[in-house]
Amino acid sequence: MRKKRHQPPSRIKYAQSHPTVSIRVSRELYDSLKELREKSGKSLGDILREAVGKQAPTVKQTFDRGYKEASEKFRVIYPCSKCGKPLEVNTPDEKKAIASYMKDHEWGHIECPNK
Repeated sequence: MRKKRHQPPSRIKYAQSHPTVSIRVSRELYDSLKELREKSGKSLGDILREAVGKQAPTVKQTFDRGYKEASEKFRVIYPCSKCGKPLEVNTPDEKKAIASYMKDHEWGHIECPNK
């Protein structure tokens, strides 16, 4: 006969107050859950709590993550001509200067025919 492995009382109490839920799902649902977990950064427990209405969706975290990704992808930065530290293009004058530069140097769509 095998001996039971010793568990500290705190672990026994935790296991009693947090029972394990185990389910089988299709491969398709499993892949969808895995993708949702990776994209949202949420645990499967958080996803389950949101699904049954026990937790408010983490909209702010999702918004902040999307904003950060978009900012990194689309913002335009150039070095300061005096100190070299980065500056972000955001004033109308900067945008106008860039548009003028692009036009003067004939920058355009690759697919547009030359005039």
